[in-house]
Amino acid sequence: MKTFSLLTVLFLFASPLAATAAGAPQSDADCAALIERWATDPKAAPKQVINDCKDQLAQAAALPVAAAPARIAAVDPCAGPGAADSVLCWGPWASVAPAAGFTEDPSQQPIPDREICDARTGQCQPLLAAVPPEPPLGSCTPGTPCGFATIVSGTAFTDDAEDTAFGRFDMAPDSTRFSIAPESGGENIESVAMTTYADGPGYIRASGSEGDILSYLNASMEQDGEGQALIASDLWAHGTLESARSGRFAWGVATSQAGLDTLNAGNVSLNFAGAMGVDPATVGSMTIAFGTNPTWTGSWTNPAYSFGAGGTVSGADLISQPGQFTSNVNAAQSFVQGALVGEQGGPRGIAHIIDVTVEGQGRIKDIGLLREVIGTSVINP
Repeated sequence: MKTFSLLTVLFLFASPLAATAAGAPQSDADCAALIERWATDPKAAPKQVINDCKDQLAQAAALPVAAAPARIAAVDPCAGPGAADSVLCWGPWASVAPAAGFTEDPSQQPIPDREICDARTGQCQPLLAAVPPEPPLGSCTPGTPCGFATIVSGTAFTDDAEDTAFGRFDMAPDSTRFSIAPESGGENIESVAMTTYADGPGYIRASGSEGDILSYLNASMEQDGEGQALIASDLWAHGTLESARSGRFAWGVATSQAGLDTLNAGNVSLNFAGAMGVDPATVGSMTIAFGTNPTWTGSWTNPAYSFGAGGTVSGADLISQPGQFTSNVNAAQSFVQGALVGEQGGPRGIAHIIDVTVEGQGRIKDIGLLREVIGTSVINP
């Protein structure tokens, strides 16, 4: 016996056009019901079918029939002996609407939106709305400072991936303090008050001490007219000589909601590129396609490896989707998280972290602030 798809079964049982096609045999009960419907809805059946039904009922009036079943069927065609063969009696399909419309049956339970149903058991898988994945390090609120950092023991700033942790990074706009909230929890890393120094165009250094505790920041930075930081990235260190920790950071002010709304309304694509912080030999490139459902794609290229990823954009947050990693990435053990920072007309970038397991390379953890590639913004079709 052939197995029909649910769509085929629904069509055969639920289509009024199939049931009332010219020449299709109709029971007397069906004809009576069709004529009654046709009187108020001329589209209920083709005119030829109605004429045939009228002729059929006229002939049937002259034949002896069982009165009781006929009277019941005239009121309820599904109560008569021909109910099983009637197109008006749905049987197991009572909760399924015909293609021509639906008359609510108060005796039926509400039916949720469904994606796949098994006609034999009535079991269905609910149709679920797509929900963006939760960013592993938490969300960045539009219009507020947002950043990420790597954390290693000692003052070398980098270490093996297994000995590198991530955290959320924040700093004062005048660069005199910074703080890091480790992803693993525990006590935050809080710098002491620091004094800043210009270290060439676009660079600052900041350092300070309280007793034997030292704090240090070195940053490639873009500032506004009042010397307040807009986007920044590079090195940090904090602690005593015996218990110091250090790492890399990428930071900025997340794009405001008004700025995000303008980008999405314009259906534009923005491109970003730059060297990563832990391994500067790795160059990252990312594109955000704004619109009703904004998305991003990216690639990271190193002399020893390369991989790609993609995902969703929610507010200022960028988060990878497992199914959009290239085939050389163990997607179940990998993620990319970032945030769009800066505003139109000013410095703009993507502060982000990568934690990926690449075939032939093992686990890779890195951080970067990719700068906007000016002159490559395009309007999406």
